[in-house]
Amino acid sequence: MKTSRTVLVAAALGALALTAPAFGQSAHSSAATVVSTKQTSYGTILVTSSGQTLYLDSADKPGHPACTAGCQSIWPPLKTSGAPKASGSAKGSLLGTTTIAGGVKQVTYNGHQLYTFKSDTKSNPTSGEGVNGFYVVSSSGSKVTKPVTKKKPTGGTPGY
Repeated sequence: MKTSRTVLVAAALGALALTAPAFGQSAHSSAATVVSTKQTSYGTILVTSSGQTLYLDSADKPGHPACTAGCQSIWPPLKTSGAPKASGSAKGSLLGTTTIAGGVKQVTYNGHQLYTFKSDTKSNPTSGEGVNGFYVVSSSGSKVTKPVTKKKPTGGTPGY
């Protein structure tokens, strides 16, 4: 009986080892990572294909992320195993990749490494804006530091 239990445990562990990479793979990693855009109070910004806001870290240097180890558990890098693709008003010509620790390819846009923020929610999708040097990214590839203000109409008196 002990031998059959050992065999069952070994088989279960083997099956788990085979499926673990599928479960352990980041939700932000695929062969066809897509960078898209979304209209927000910050203007048109970059988002993932599922609509999650993308950020840049102002402390990053090209090819050398300032956000490593524990930081990446809060600010997961946008990963890819293939060439990233553009959607919406994102520009394919501004997309690229850089290799980070462990040989992982991180998506870049206009030279900026892209990250998501674990604390973003559907009701507050840009909660990481300005936090610890992270900023949302415009479709032109620059950091956005404040909401877009709408111009008030000027001219004649209303109703006349």
